[in-house]
Amino acid sequence: MMVSGDHKAVNFYCTPLQEFTPDAGRYDVIWIQWCIGHLADDDFVSFFERAKAGLKPGGFFVLKENLARSGFVLDNEDKSLTRSHVYFKELFNRCGLHIYEMKDQKGFPDELFPVRMYALTTEIPKRVGTSRPKRKSNRPAIIK
Repeated sequence: MMVSGDHKAVNFYCTPLQEFTPDAGRYDVIWIQWCIGHLADDDFVSFFERAKAGLKPGGFFVLKENLARSGFVLDNEDKSLTRSHVYFKELFNRCGLHIYEMKDQKGFPDELFPVRMYALTTEIPKRVGTSRPKRKSNRPAIIK
């Protein structure tokens, strides 16, 4: 499969998320994987507030992280924070982000934290087909 030069990763940054601010309107996707758990809540919100400007219109954040069953779990060894789905939703709300889609990682051992991927947008996702179809009533009517 050929990949054009216009569609490949060309920039890699080695910068703490607390300091990273992407170029405005540059990215279709900003992928964050297994690192956001090292940010306190205020740094989490601050990062996404800055990073939102880096997305092109219609762009996405993809966040892939371990998931606590409820609340949060603090790892005293590496000082990471594993948040629950409800906790993430609250933080996304504070950031002005909306869940477009989410998917659980399959195939990991049961003794590990579950892993979830979130596709996040800055716009409220339009839901297709969520309205109920009109039901035809089964009542007698005049036939013309």
